[in-house]
Amino acid sequence: MGVFDRRVAIVTGSAQGLGMAVATRMHAEGARVMMCDLQADKVAAAAVRLDPAGANVKSFALDASASGAATAMVAAAESAFGGVDILVNVAGGSGVQRAVHIDEMTDDIWDRIIANNLRSTFVCSRAAVPAMRKRGGGTIVNFATGSIRGFRGRTTSAAPLAYVAAKAGIIGFTNQLAADCQDDKIGVAVIQPGFILTEPGARIRELFDQMSKAEQDAMLRGRTPRPPEDIGWAVSYIASRPWNEVTATAIRLDGPIKSLALQMARDPEGQLASTAVLSAV
Repeated sequence: MGVFDRRVAIVTGSAQGLGMAVATRMHAEGARVMMCDLQADKVAAAAVRLDPAGANVKSFALDASASGAATAMVAAAESAFGGVDILVNVAGGSGVQRAVHIDEMTDDIWDRIIANNLRSTFVCSRAAVPAMRKRGGGTIVNFATGSIRGFRGRTTSAAPLAYVAAKAGIIGFTNQLAADCQDDKIGVAVIQPGFILTEPGARIRELFDQMSKAEQDAMLRGRTPRPPEDIGWAVSYIASRPWNEVTATAIRLDGPIKSLALQMARDPEGQLASTAVLSAV
């Protein structure tokens, strides 16, 4: 029996990178997983790799910022698996069009990044909450950034100003949604990953590989890149806990995560009602 046997998880942005790592971990722990991404062919191929028979992993082509698409995504999960217990809002990013300074930030770049991150988290959560309510509760895991106070120096974020603004909004959204969903027994938490070096071909890895060696060294100075698998473990931990244990909590990662044996340390300076640091025990 796996941790998530008979539970249904939706993971957005799961064609590659962090979302793929989350979907892989959830599937390994027994969940039935709906993998969703704007890259329809790529997410379909990823789902087949995880579950060639297609019994427990299915794919859905999704523009996560579109309300109608989010509603259809939840309906597809209910039709395929009978309900929704877990939603992981990974979809987002800052795109590839660079806008390093505010005077380079066009309305289009700003609006697109806010939509891809903050709006997508909102519309997908709004679609999932009624489905979770029917199941007697659930868990929503959102994604912010470990650089919530701002990037310094070179970064893999193409447009850091809009990106950090969107992720800060997700932290506030998480805190309020957690309060709103207490009576529904739906826990809402947010992960703040550090620097994750994703697999070759994923967007973050491509941007990193395009840097000069000097730029890469400068970016890595004082940092230890994490593999995407650490994020999968963190999400699995959150979703495995009672809903009221992790709700209104920001999760930072401290040390490699290789099992669900993790400890939560309260941080009085946390962004939310509490902040947890997940570390290997």
